[in-house]
Amino acid sequence: MLGFVYYSHNHNAVPADIDLGIKISASLGTFFGQIGFGYLADKLGRKRMYGVELLIIIVATFGQSLSGDSFALSLPAGIMLWRFILGVGIGGDYPLSAVITSEFATTHRRGAMMAAVFAMQGFGYLTTGMVAILLLLCFRTMIEQDPRNLDVVWRCLIGLGCVPAFVAVYFRMTIPETPRYVLDVENNLIQAERDVAMVLNKTRNALQSDWDVIDDRQTQRENNNNSNNNSNNNNNNNNNNNNNNAHGLDLSGTPTSVGVGRTTLELPSASSAAAYYSSSHDAHKLPSGISHAATLRGFFRYFSRWETFKVLMGTSMTWFALDVAFYGIGLNNTYILSTIHFGNVDGDAYHTMWNATVGQVIIVLLGAIPGYWVTVFTIERLGRIKIQVIGFIMSCALFCALGFAYEPIRNYSPVLFVFLFAMTQFFQNFGPNATTFIIPGEVFPTRYRSTGHGISAGMGKLGAIVAQIGFSSMKDRGGKNKFIPQLLQIFALFMFIGLLFTYFVPETKGKTLEELCGEEDYAERRLDREQQQQRRPFRNALYDEKEEEDL
Repeated sequence: MLGFVYYSHNHNAVPADIDLGIKISASLGTFFGQIGFGYLADKLGRKRMYGVELLIIIVATFGQSLSGDSFALSLPAGIMLWRFILGVGIGGDYPLSAVITSEFATTHRRGAMMAAVFAMQGFGYLTTGMVAILLLLCFRTMIEQDPRNLDVVWRCLIGLGCVPAFVAVYFRMTIPETPRYVLDVENNLIQAERDVAMVLNKTRNALQSDWDVIDDRQTQRENNNNSNNNSNNNNNNNNNNNNNNAHGLDLSGTPTSVGVGRTTLELPSASSAAAYYSSSHDAHKLPSGISHAATLRGFFRYFSRWETFKVLMGTSMTWFALDVAFYGIGLNNTYILSTIHFGNVDGDAYHTMWNATVGQVIIVLLGAIPGYWVTVFTIERLGRIKIQVIGFIMSCALFCALGFAYEPIRNYSPVLFVFLFAMTQFFQNFGPNATTFIIPGEVFPTRYRSTGHGISAGMGKLGAIVAQIGFSSMKDRGGKNKFIPQLLQIFALFMFIGLLFTYFVPETKGKTLEELCGEEDYAERRLDREQQQQRRPFRNALYDEKEEEDL
């Protein structure tokens, strides 16, 4: 649209350097947003950052829609600036959305929930295309009279993106902090219990706001256990223990064995926690010996070991390899579609935009949306790694077919070409595009989970930047769009590279977050070393999946 409005003197095409700058500015901002917000979410909390990045998105989107030419700042420069800021906000959304979902979800539904969150992108793409079609229909007469009226269309299209974001602001501002972060990093058991109760929409009678009240219950239970030894009283004690467990807090004197259907979080007993604190301490918080607070020194120490570094390398490089192809194709669909006469119509602004928009919608409907939702419905049965391997293999094969048989397929059947192209979208979304988002939100410890996800996603955006620079500089070698077949072959190579790095990524299906990253062992080692003489044995706080099913 910008080409018809501002570059009619350049055959209605945006100059290559400006086109590249507009495209990579958002990816560059996204890279910094993913790294920066990933770290801040571990340092300051998920809830606090979740609202900030959305406000950045709203401001940048609105600002971009109002960009104009001036003596001091050209229109392209203004758009690039706002898109960079927009990218920072979007980048923050990657680690935060993934980590918040994973830390609230149950073990056996975590993958499906995270995939469903990610799959909403597909509806976003579709909605954007449908709104663009509607705007083109509304302004058709004006566009046919003067193509510069497309200026109204692109500004409305971008500005309307603020509407769903405004709706989401309320929910992000009112969402509680994730219980795992409150418990593992802030060490606040009471607040974690409250947050869980809030999410479950329940009032837990056993939850008290004062450790002294809980300690009274502990004392009473210990007295009962000492004075009553007959079987009837033992049965009553067991029933009481079960009631306490249902409220997420075990006040008995012995540890509780937790089944597969539950997530176990190791906590100190209430009486020992209260006794540990003097009047200068917050009685609602656990002793600092169990603290998992995020520090840069601790981060580098944790990932200095091969067994942890290889996981970060695996999640980062698979995302990098994917995004080289995903964004290399995704941001240049118009070039692909134009080769089968589904693009530019010389001198006709309306039909050129119509073809490009309808072509995008077709690709989304045939490939992207089905791929996203097949992942949602199969990920807990197939597992993350199997889906990722299938996606990389099929994408590699399809890119090879399109790259090495580009001209024969295009000349024989444009419909077949579009179908195969849509299938690359399907197997990227039913494959690594979904799993590279999900897995980094599961495999790292709570104190570094958001940072690890941000680094992995940031590597993906570096891949997107590489793809954009490479595609723009190479596509016209030998003539206009003549090098596209070779670029598709290069994308196939990166799919194979992603397949190789999948070897370093662990399967996460059916495993708790604590089990995946060894947080339980880590906590026990620290407590044995630092608090052995000051702490009583651990007790189990149970976060029951059955209660989560009420959501």
